Amino acid sequence: MRKDYVPVADQGATLDEATFVEQYWTDQWKDRQQPLDVSSVSHNEEYAVTAPYLARLPKGARILDGGCGLGEWTLFLASQGFDAVGLDISETTISRLRQWFPQQAFEHGDMRHTPFATASFDACISWGTFEHFEAGLGGCLEEARRIIKPGGWLFLTVPFHNGRLMRRDAHPLEEWDEHFNPQTGYQQSQRFYQWRLTAPELNRELELHGFRPDYIVPLHKDTGVGRWLQWHVGIRKGSFLYRAAVRACTPLMPSWYISHMIFAAAQHR
Repeated sequence: MRKDYVPVADQGATLDEATFVEQYWTDQWKDRQQPLDVSSVSHNEEYAVTAPYLARLPKGARILDGGCGLGEWTLFLASQGFDAVGLDISETTISRLRQWFPQQAFEHGDMRHTPFATASFDACISWGTFEHFEAGLGGCLEEARRIIKPGGWLFLTVPFHNGRLMRRDAHPLEEWDEHFNPQTGYQQSQRFYQWRLTAPELNRELELHGFRPDYIVPLHKDTGVGRWLQWHVGIRKGSFLYRAAVRACTPLMPSWYISHMIFAAAQHR
């Protein structure tokens, strides 16, 4: 497991973790409008690997979208006949979702300390959420195990500590961290942002917290290729050359080396 950091203003360096995470994601989504095409979820890589498991769930199964963001997955699951509930740490975002979709259940809360009863969900999905707490994934996994029924399912993605990042991290800090100067150090406060995990590390975290991993696979190879082209090759993101290079390189690059995220489907033991 490896840590990533983000630069923050001085006032951000002193916030407690939950407040910092809430403010960070509120700011990320503040200019976003309500999702217009919820059906696009069915084209996501996450859906491709999760759909076979969703098909096994009973009709009307209750599913938590933990770290729901702007609620696309919550709304999509509800449209598929599931009893879907969206949870997010950003109170502002949840308030907007309740205004936009008053018929849908959205709750404000921390995935480590949810307001739900024990064994009240058949499954939980969580895309890119469990990694954002510096103490590790344990708090989120323990709470997920509490609220998921025995035999129920957890589907999650976390950042992948892939081969490219392992190779990058082996180089001197000044070669890959633009915020670090070897003479003066960091001139701006840095704050923990996320964990990156290998497949064996994610497998172990799940086992340690009472889940039996059934399937673990890297996802979003194209995003990883894009970051490699931008940061290592020096091609400007969004340019014609960048888009063409992503299309050309993605089928050729190995997933273990370049994929951006890693997915796991695991069953509550």
